[in-house]
Order: sequence, then C-alpha cells, then structure tokens
Amino acid sequence: MKQIIIALVCLLSSYAIANPEWVNGEIVRIDPSRDRIVLKHEYIASIRMHAMTMPFGTSKDLNLDAYRPGDKVRFQIKVVDGTLDIAAIEKLK
Repeated sequence: MKQIIIALVCLLSSYAIANPEWVNGEIVRIDPSRDRIVLKHEYIASIRMHAMTMPFGTSKDLNLDAYRPGDKVRFQIKVVDGTLDIAAIEKLK
C-alpha cells in the first residue's frame, strides 16, 4: 500500500515539477537541525492535495534564518525520494 501511495505522489507531482506552482501558507514551526519546516498551506492544485498543516523537507540551499513561525509565505514544492520538499519560499507582505 505504501508503494502505491508513493507512486501516486510521484505521478501527481511530475506535473508540479514541470509547472512550478506557488502555494500560499503560514509557517508553523522550523526545525533547521532536521532540514524541515511545518507549513499550514492552502489547496495544492498540481497534486490535488487538500489544505492542511504538514511538514516539508528543505534543501540546505534554502536559508530559513529570515523566517519565523507565523510568517505568511508562498512556496513551491518538488518531490525528492518520494517526499515533498520546498524548492523555493518567499515572505508575503
């Protein structure tokens, strides 16, 4: 069952990789020691994911020092080894 879910996420996210979509969200928690950020996000149309609060991986390239819990942001996702990671993030004004 787990393999089916991973395959489905990969298939749906292939569209997201080809057409990066900006998604609005709010930072709930940042865990730099685990390269992880928890976001409360809106519906992600490219992968048909409902609005929810969930953790995302981050690459070491992203500098999260300027971000704090409660910040409103927009972000793009990518699939890395079957998980959803943040490819780009920026604060909203």
